[in-house]
Amino acid sequence: MRGFIDYRNWDSNPSAISFKSTLNDRGKQTFTISNIKLFSVSGFVTYKRFFCSVSMDETNTAHPNTARDTSYKMDTVFLKVLQLGKHLALYAYADQVKTRFYVGEYPDYAPTELIYRLYYDSGAVTDRRGRSVDENTYLKQLFALANKYNALDDDLNRAFQGANYLLPDMLNIVSKINGSSKTELKKNSEQSKLNFFISAAINISNTTSQGTSYTAGGGVPSYTSYLPAGSLGINFFPNATTGKVEFRLGVMIAQGRFNTMYQLKVSPYVPVRATFDQLGSSIVADIIYNFYNAENFKFYAGVGLTFTHFSYSNAYFGSQNPAVSDNNIGSTEPFLFNPTDNSFKFQIGAQFAKKLEIFANYATSTATTKGGYWGLNTSNSQIGILYLIGK
Repeated sequence: MRGFIDYRNWDSNPSAISFKSTLNDRGKQTFTISNIKLFSVSGFVTYKRFFCSVSMDETNTAHPNTARDTSYKMDTVFLKVLQLGKHLALYAYADQVKTRFYVGEYPDYAPTELIYRLYYDSGAVTDRRGRSVDENTYLKQLFALANKYNALDDDLNRAFQGANYLLPDMLNIVSKINGSSKTELKKNSEQSKLNFFISAAINISNTTSQGTSYTAGGGVPSYTSYLPAGSLGINFFPNATTGKVEFRLGVMIAQGRFNTMYQLKVSPYVPVRATFDQLGSSIVADIIYNFYNAENFKFYAGVGLTFTHFSYSNAYFGSQNPAVSDNNIGSTEPFLFNPTDNSFKFQIGAQFAKKLEIFANYATSTATTKGGYWGLNTSNSQIGILYLIGK
């Protein structure tokens, strides 16, 4: 049966899926372990139903078991197919307890769990601390299979040394037993992934006076400008298969402006105008988490750090009317601009059809001036669109 599965890059192995024959179907069908044996999202992942043992002991290094725990249950589950080779299949099963790996041998590829236990053995040492025991039974199981299929060589022996109970190590060893090529290994592994982005936005720049500054006492009002901004950079996905976490690094250019007219509340008590243009060139680093993570729609939030160099132009402070004396306040009270500052950034957004995003962000305020008469801060918010390249 062909159609469309609501694939959400599950953290745990699913027990049911939603299915539509066509995207225009109003209703959706739900298939469970009881009525399908296998499902696959082309180019992404395959799950196959098995009745197998599932170990129940935790392997959390922060909270190891206080004793050796061999508990397990027999259950029917969907195992994630990581590799299907000429000798072995490699599977994974994750739930709220932990992630487990399984191997199955040709021709039926029936799964056997690769056993890893972590526990605290207080009687194994003489001091009070006891010790944590890593029971790496999985290495013995894999070594026996490597020996059975005459796959042991120097390269595979090196792979066994220091191998941990993690996907890259398990996949590496099983691939070598299967004699898989580097191309096949790359295809089946959850490699990290890079892509590029370019964005355009409206930069909403709000400049205000610091509450205790001479500027505030002089009566200067806040000012908000709406000017262009743009950025480009790269996204890095630690796990390209799940795609839930992204690291984003980019450069951004954003324009801002301060342009206000007001009545001075201090001498010489004349109507004045204060104005300048600001250009910020920033390096921005973000961490993004996709809360909703379907194939063609994502909703995300992120936090980041921005380091910005500012340049200024068209600065003026003086009388609105050249015929009215302002006692040369522009020269006596110049803008002392702050050239650099950093800020924290908060962002939300949504991605459509794998390529296009809309987003809104807010950056905490930066110091526009650095002393003297002027005490100004500026905060920037943006609303924009982003296009992904190479995804």
